[in-house]
Amino acid sequence: MPHAYSDDAMTLARLLQEPALRRARIHAGRAGAVTRLDWVAPWSVAARQDDPLSGILVHAHADELARESVPVTAAAEMLAARGAAALLVDGHQPDSADATAACQLPLVTMVDTVPFAVLNRLVADLTLARETHVLRYGLTVHRALAELLYRGAELSALCSQMSRMSQRVVAVFDSNGSLSALEQRLPRAVEEAALARAFADQIESLGGREVPEDLHPRVAEIRLGERDLACVITPIVLGGRHDGWIVLLEESDDPHPHDLAEHRVLVEQAAPIVGTEMLRLRSVQRAKEQARGDFVHGLLHGRFATLDDISARAAHYEFPVRSWFGVLVASGITMASDADSPTRLQQVALQASRLLPEQERHTQAAMVGDVLVVVREAARRGTMGTPEAAVATIGDYATALHSYLSRRKDQGGRPVRVTYGRPVVDALAIPDSYREARMAHGLQHRLGLPPVCGYQDLRVHAVLEDVAASRAGTSFATDILAPLRDPNVGDLETPVLAYVASGGNVNAASRDLHIHRNTMLYKLDRASRLLGMDLRRADNQFAVWLAHTLDLLSNTTAEVDRVVSPL
Repeated sequence: MPHAYSDDAMTLARLLQEPALRRARIHAGRAGAVTRLDWVAPWSVAARQDDPLSGILVHAHADELARESVPVTAAAEMLAARGAAALLVDGHQPDSADATAACQLPLVTMVDTVPFAVLNRLVADLTLARETHVLRYGLTVHRALAELLYRGAELSALCSQMSRMSQRVVAVFDSNGSLSALEQRLPRAVEEAALARAFADQIESLGGREVPEDLHPRVAEIRLGERDLACVITPIVLGGRHDGWIVLLEESDDPHPHDLAEHRVLVEQAAPIVGTEMLRLRSVQRAKEQARGDFVHGLLHGRFATLDDISARAAHYEFPVRSWFGVLVASGITMASDADSPTRLQQVALQASRLLPEQERHTQAAMVGDVLVVVREAARRGTMGTPEAAVATIGDYATALHSYLSRRKDQGGRPVRVTYGRPVVDALAIPDSYREARMAHGLQHRLGLPPVCGYQDLRVHAVLEDVAASRAGTSFATDILAPLRDPNVGDLETPVLAYVASGGNVNAASRDLHIHRNTMLYKLDRASRLLGMDLRRADNQFAVWLAHTLDLLSNTTAEVDRVVSPL
């Protein structure tokens, strides 16, 4: 582990290196020599106040203690109780009681006499000199990194500059704990995969699990392979937004205190500059994803008149406009409600486009409202095969997409639904597949279909779609369902549909609705009289089912048309 006093603060040993104090003797050994000092106070002040004396060196004259009849051991005991850093007694002859006093707190004695004004000035000069050194080094670091940022250097260049200045391994992780940049001297001492894995495994002990409250660098320990190394880690926070961490790896688990002090200044000055570059990169990435989303929206909504119009934009994304394409719609995606949700949604779309890379199919994905829409290449020109093979390819991808979305940590086990349309040829026909995917999505929950299904799984509903849109189909559905929906006769549609769904089984229908069998019979009898048909007959039951199905398709089609063809 790093030294307990691993910064460059002034210590008792450093103070005693000054010429005026070189004949002084420390009675507390090495542990006392590294005692940190913040300031100095005279005995006359320290003895008459009750304030804590943490970090303060108390200066006393031997004759002053003698006049007050205060032995050195008693003075040391009193000051130790108040947290004083050390006691310096000048004009003092060595005594056997000094060892006893040194057991209370670090004790410094000297035969010579040093005025308090001289000692006070020494402490002030050393403290200011240290602060000046830190400020100068911090300014050097800031200038070097700021110049790189001004010239448009990217994250790797900033990381490389930090590595050259520190002669250490420097890594930058994003807010998700993923390695964004790594730079080190040759020969390479750390492998990217090993460091990324170690950081992910130890992120909690390194303090990277939660949004940081302390923004200052700190020294921690990280286990890398078979080695334990000290590291200086600081959060990257810009404008109240946490963007990741800078991690500087030391060469051992016990680095020199001066090195640690410099490295703390280095990462502290680098954090806002690296954060600025990460903000720029995020803005560029967001603009790229927005442009990609606009292209996908244009494909879905038929905003391109010809293949030539599409080709002009598709060339930028290497999009093959003359392949087989299938469109998928995924809903139920949940996100944490915060300001970063749009960025995470874009990441979900990006990850979705990378599924099943072994198929070597081009994929474009974008968020459309609250659903994820994916345009997936089913087969390439010249190797298109049969429509059945293209459908199977899209079905495999739909299963992989459902699995990925369901396993996400933010999902929390909530259900995800994925539907897809039949593959089409050429990019101009993509709106047709999109409409079918939306149609399947609208009917999926209402018909109790599996969480992953295609338009072809609708079967008879797909066949009846055109009938539902016709005037005859609409009139037929209205004539049968309107009497059952009359508010003056109560709810008759639900029991009739339950009766039809159960195949004309009164007992099963009444159990499904949790009502008495006689109540069900009464409602069915009343519905039969209103419709003018005996619902016990199979053909009349089919007529009710058909009317309900046409009405469902009509309503779903209207909803889909509003989404697919917005005004």
